[in-house]
Amino acid sequence: MKNHAASHAGRDHGLLKFFLLTYAFSWAIFAAIGFGVHGPLSRGQGSGTLYDLLYLPGVFGPASVALVLTARAGGRSGVIELLRGITKWRVGARWYFFAITYMAAIKLAGALVYRLSTGAWPQFTHTPIVLMLIATLISTPVQAGEEIGWRGYALPRMTNRFGLAKASILLGLIWACWHLPFFFIPGSDNSLSIREPTAACC
Repeated sequence: MKNHAASHAGRDHGLLKFFLLTYAFSWAIFAAIGFGVHGPLSRGQGSGTLYDLLYLPGVFGPASVALVLTARAGGRSGVIELLRGITKWRVGARWYFFAITYMAAIKLAGALVYRLSTGAWPQFTHTPIVLMLIATLISTPVQAGEEIGWRGYALPRMTNRFGLAKASILLGLIWACWHLPFFFIPGSDNSLSIREPTAACC
């Protein structure tokens, strides 16, 4: 019984350390980006020198913290096991369907909320589809900078503690709050625009 309680305490302590370090590391960088966009190093909306240099390190904060904590606790084998999760693709077809459609559903819900609250449909960009596809191909690997930490490190530990449903909701809230600084950086993907109703639906 004591060992079981100690195991839970150890996992909770590790999760707390992960979240605190991730927020501290990434938000410090995001604050520097905000200064770069508004300050003397700025070259325009969302393209300041600090933005260019620090965006990826900030986004990779969750993965960086997860890898460091895993290396300290499990060594090289632990890191390999953590990274191996990126290559796991054999899951049920329903999960692929969910992954493909759920974000579109959220965006549509956000647009509907905007329509109901303002009486007009939100203005979308006129970016060519081919550029959107290219951007998706380029940005998808970058998402590993988040997901190695959120879903590779935190979610399994939270699932063991709370169950999958509750863990997913809690982690979703923590993940959403982690993105808050970008709502205040002009030119970022999450700068205040159509994202408000979308965020409300999330």
